[in-house]
Amino acid sequence: MKAKLIIAAAVIAASLSSCSSFKYHYAETRIADAGTDVFVIPPTVKVQVNPVSFSDSWVFEGKELKALVGNGATPDALRERLRIAATNKTLQKHEGDILVAPVFDIVSERDGHRYIVTIRGYVGTFTDWNKNSEEFLELQKYRLDAERQIGVYTR
Repeated sequence: MKAKLIIAAAVIAASLSSCSSFKYHYAETRIADAGTDVFVIPPTVKVQVNPVSFSDSWVFEGKELKALVGNGATPDALRERLRIAATNKTLQKHEGDILVAPVFDIVSERDGHRYIVTIRGYVGTFTDWNKNSEEFLELQKYRLDAERQIGVYTR
């Protein structure tokens, strides 16, 4: 029995002496709202729309198509890139700034090695650029402060 007590005491002493103590500190950084919002007063612009509709067809193949495909684009990404490229060409052709109610028709030929994009719609140009007033800026600040008070964050 004495041997068991001596062995148990030795085990407890050894285990206590081998434990090292450490301190654990936990800190959390919180940033107080310091009003770091940037307000840009957006301009107001009028759009003059040409009442005559247009219909343009653009063919994409070869190097131009390879530049759009890149390193393998998904079908959705390729369609979007074709729309953007056709829109840019149409705006350059008609010297416009924006397409109004565009309808795109994309046809693939030669097993995806040639695409024909047809656009129908109206061309608009920007006129009467006006900077919004300081009242607009104050309204935006008021709206943002009100959203903070009720806990709505739109960012």
